[in-house]
Amino acid sequence: MLFRPRLPIRVLLAVAPLAATGLIAGCGSDGPAGPPKVVLPDEGEPVEYRTHIEPIFLNSCAGSECHVGGRGAGLSLASYDDLIEGSDFGAVVIPFAAARSHLFQHINTDTTLGPRATPTMPLSRDPLPREQILAIRRWIDEGARGPGGEVPLSGADRGRVFVTCQSEDLVTAIDLETGLISRFIPVGFRSDIESPHNILLSPDGASFYVVMIGAGRIEKYDAVTYELLGSVEVGLSPAQLRVTSDGSRLYASNFDLTFQQPFVYTFSSTMSGGATAIDIEGNAPHGVTLSSDEQFLYTMNAGSDDISVVDLATHEVVDRIPIVPGSPPAPAGAAMHEPYQGEIAPDGMLYVTCRKSAQVRVVDLAQRRVVDSIPVGSRPLIGAVSPDGGSFWVPNQGSNTVSIIDIPSRSVVGTIGGLQDQPHAVAFSPDGGRAFITCENLTGGENLHHPLEGTDVVPGIVYTVEVPSRTITRAAEVGGFAAGIVVRE
Repeated sequence: MLFRPRLPIRVLLAVAPLAATGLIAGCGSDGPAGPPKVVLPDEGEPVEYRTHIEPIFLNSCAGSECHVGGRGAGLSLASYDDLIEGSDFGAVVIPFAAARSHLFQHINTDTTLGPRATPTMPLSRDPLPREQILAIRRWIDEGARGPGGEVPLSGADRGRVFVTCQSEDLVTAIDLETGLISRFIPVGFRSDIESPHNILLSPDGASFYVVMIGAGRIEKYDAVTYELLGSVEVGLSPAQLRVTSDGSRLYASNFDLTFQQPFVYTFSSTMSGGATAIDIEGNAPHGVTLSSDEQFLYTMNAGSDDISVVDLATHEVVDRIPIVPGSPPAPAGAAMHEPYQGEIAPDGMLYVTCRKSAQVRVVDLAQRRVVDSIPVGSRPLIGAVSPDGGSFWVPNQGSNTVSIIDIPSRSVVGTIGGLQDQPHAVAFSPDGGRAFITCENLTGGENLHHPLEGTDVVPGIVYTVEVPSRTITRAAEVGGFAAGIVVRE
């Protein structure tokens, strides 16, 4: 699959000839000494930025309009900090992931080493020698460490946006402060794709849980070190998770479209003792939501067009709320609305996206009945209530938009367009100033970067939206099929 440019393409890693007397003005010191000699690491010798990597840039990427004397495509290689700051296209170096780093892709000339992007850099000059390309690849794969040995964008105190990448068994970590991709985290156990569908943060922010919908398993990871902490089997097709406020117990839906397992599963956050099945009586529950007092669990049953109300003291269904008031549960395979996910607003109403009927249904939980229906775009999926409680943002997978519902008036007051293929989920920064929107991009439409060879991966996209102005300010390429998303302060 070739990547096609979406944004106006300016040259990445563009190169102009070095001045006859050495580095040109702005690229270092003028004079006959010229750039430093390139010294490559011996086998087994640590790769050091100052010794082995920086001289390659100073010899090959200097020029008044390029990347040492200038900022071609917004990228400067004049310093390590500039390099990590990235280009107009975001991060060009992703620690431990050379194959996904634009810097490597543009200097690479051999797809057996990894993907290669066009145009090949340095521009209008001979490619870098293979041994220099290998040194840069090794440096990135070992963490792209800086002059002091530090891994960029690392540290327990940095905020993160975590995104599940369903077609690649990855979680992408985005640095909350800079918006740059800081890591690709492998998840799953098998060689075949297990499909991380959604993600949930523990209340204390110390760990996150990944829902492997293709493997019937929940996995727990350390949110700082990304170490696997445990796993538990939870039915055929787990889709959504909720955790109690004390972090001790979790509930997973089972989006089983074969209708063999009308269950949700509950298990301990320690991942010990296995999972217990709760029969919710409805078909194919996708969404699960806890009541504010955590006495009840609500399941959005996509296969039977209703919502089950489960008493958590007894694990018994005490009510079923039809999406169409007065209607019986839909037979298997005959759902007309497909309630997909639900979020409880501060007013106590449950806002439920209905994937098939392009609506958000409003459920009065005190009366246990649907009291309103709000038309939105095609195939609404995983929405989110804004931190101030004033709005509900709904990604419309089928119409490439996000509908903004004003909660007090229960009406759509804004629509965000211009999103690349198939928006899936929304999350907010803790202060509510930014919204992050995942887009699956499964159709391989126009992409944000240059044509890429040597890979079939089409990246998912995460858009950053400034909430007050509702404007898109950044688009980041992540792993394939961007789906679930969560924000850690």
